[in-house]
Amino acid sequence: MFRQGASSGWLPLAGEGRLIELPARVRGVAVQAIIDSGAQYSAIDAGLAEQLGLSAAIPIPLVAFGVSGPPSVTRAVRLDADLGAFRIEGLRAAALDLRPLSELTRQPFSLLLGRDFLRAVVLEADLPARRIALLAVGSWVQPPSAQPVAGRLQSGGLMVKIRIEGGPPVEVMLDTGATGGLALAEDTARAAGLFDGRPMRTSPSVTLGGVMNDGIVRARSVEFAGQSFLDVDVQIYRPARGSPAPMGLLGLGVLERFRIALDLSSARLVLLGPVQPPRRRGGAPPARFGGFADLEPPH
Repeated sequence: MFRQGASSGWLPLAGEGRLIELPARVRGVAVQAIIDSGAQYSAIDAGLAEQLGLSAAIPIPLVAFGVSGPPSVTRAVRLDADLGAFRIEGLRAAALDLRPLSELTRQPFSLLLGRDFLRAVVLEADLPARRIALLAVGSWVQPPSAQPVAGRLQSGGLMVKIRIEGGPPVEVMLDTGATGGLALAEDTARAAGLFDGRPMRTSPSVTLGGVMNDGIVRARSVEFAGQSFLDVDVQIYRPARGSPAPMGLLGLGVLERFRIALDLSSARLVLLGPVQPPRRRGGAPPARFGGFADLEPPH
């Protein structure tokens, strides 16, 4: 719900991290929110949900899957939140223990806004300038100079095609909750020729399932949306057993160079400006907060 018109106006992103992170308020309490297109549903820190006395959305427990690591049993709550000139009402969110992820990645967040939220708005993200705008679905008009990117929906997530080292197209999910550039499931990485004896190192990464050790290899080139990116580190993960995780994730390590508009309700992604050089980052390990957070009643 927009307080005036059909746009939130530009909202500056918080901090210097790679995530789409912005200040919000839930029941008057200031929180940090992350917009995560890789998460099927939204989530709130369980401790904060209890502190705020948020009511249960449904009486039965749920199972939350990450892209890797074990699932966790949780519950869903209902909440309202304010994001500047935009107000969220009646959002169903999983109550998860987000504090360890926040501490490990040095991102003080307690609210994840997933694809359930993104289906209700158009997200315009000027990532080089570290600002976003939220617009009413149907009100956003594509500029004539915009470059559409072909994509399709899978389980509500936007799948786009990339090429690795000039090979055949590989379909991956657009994931604004992943700080790395590209992550691939083992089978996908093997099919793309990345297990060819090239050097591989291990590195910790933070996921909904906890801290995992991923393999890291370097791809000589990755093509996306007509642009070629050289010497890209590719995280290789093992999908959690029983998880409906995608076989690959395209994260902010690539997307941060673009100004984009994302309209999940129409399976539409467009590029709005020239590609910018990457910004220098450091510190925390790569994160895939909601890589794929599928919530369903336990069997």
